[in-house]
Amino acid sequence: MIERGAIDAATVSMQSIRQWLADHPDEAQSVLWHNRSFIFFREAEVEDPALGPVAAAKVPLEPGRSLAVDRMIHTFGVPFFIASDSLTHIDGGKPFRRLMLALDTGSAIVGPARGDIFTGSGDEAGRLAGSVRNPATFFVLIPKAAAARYGHG
Repeated sequence: MIERGAIDAATVSMQSIRQWLADHPDEAQSVLWHNRSFIFFREAEVEDPALGPVAAAKVPLEPGRSLAVDRMIHTFGVPFFIASDSLTHIDGGKPFRRLMLALDTGSAIVGPARGDIFTGSGDEAGRLAGSVRNPATFFVLIPKAAAARYGHG
């Protein structure tokens, strides 16, 4: 949609994409089929409604604590500390500072410091997640012995 000039790259969000699709129903299917990052989900039972769907790591996603990462670089279950001064709408106006676990992946998440925060399920969670495009610092927490092997001990 950005390549077509339909949405400005600087302001794109899930909400602006949904609005464009609603405003252009005749073009919606062709856009969705063209985008390799558009994901088709299947409906599945959720045992605990406070948790999210089962992640690629085969465990339920924990809202606000689960992170999708590049699976070619990171291992599931690794803890990350994520810090972003500009990401303020998730924590009531405060800069985002959170310990998270790498539990999921996605085709658009490519690179060592790229991630997707699982904010939960439902409309409010979708609103929170849909406008996250903020720079952040990723701290990967690993044992000292492992860090020493890479010259960081």
